[in-house]
Amino acid sequence: MSVPATASLASVLLKRWGIRALSPTGIAPLDPARCRFAGRAVTMRYLPLREDLVARFHPVSPQAQSHDAMESVGAGDVVVIEAEGRAEAGILGEFMALSLQRSGAAGVVCDAGMRDVVELRALGLPIWCRGPAPASSSAGLMLVEHGRPVALGGTTFMPGDMIVGDEDGVVVCPAALWDDALEEVAQREAMERFVRQRLAAGAALRGLYPPGEATQRDFEAWRAAGEPLT
Repeated sequence: MSVPATASLASVLLKRWGIRALSPTGIAPLDPARCRFAGRAVTMRYLPLREDLVARFHPVSPQAQSHDAMESVGAGDVVVIEAEGRAEAGILGEFMALSLQRSGAAGVVCDAGMRDVVELRALGLPIWCRGPAPASSSAGLMLVEHGRPVALGGTTFMPGDMIVGDEDGVVVCPAALWDDALEEVAQREAMERFVRQRLAAGAALRGLYPPGEATQRDFEAWRAAGEPLT
């Protein structure tokens, strides 16, 4: 799947549909060189560990939600994990991340930490999180459900939402708006190519960006001519 620029997508979602809370705060790519992804959200949620529930929710239990949650991930999915914002908890380690990669996951977005960072970076799987964390998540958290709405960094994620990540951040797009949003993004990025070309040729920014009526007319003529270099 092609990855639209998050900056363009965020602008389109705001201007066309008025959606503001679409980018989680407080997370960063575990490997900035591998931060780009796009795919459909598969959600998981952790809660603080309670001792009387360890037997039910610990990963070694056959009844643990973690088994079903991991097996729900398919090719092209983005795994979105709400984990209480616990920077000290390593939600994924090498083997869980390898399993996700083998399932075809496009990326991971999590509001907690990750462990086995060297191995995770070597996998090449885009992972956004709070940062490195040596402690296992099972020391203080339990995975209690998957396939339900979750919230990370002030942003709500619904199962099936389209999630995009790049150097500027992570953006969530409602699935029902995805196709229209991609068309709007393509139009916006074409306008940006035109503006960039005009600026490089010495044009003034005033009236060019944001584009005024004259710029819009010139842009449409430029596109109709096949976007010539000038």
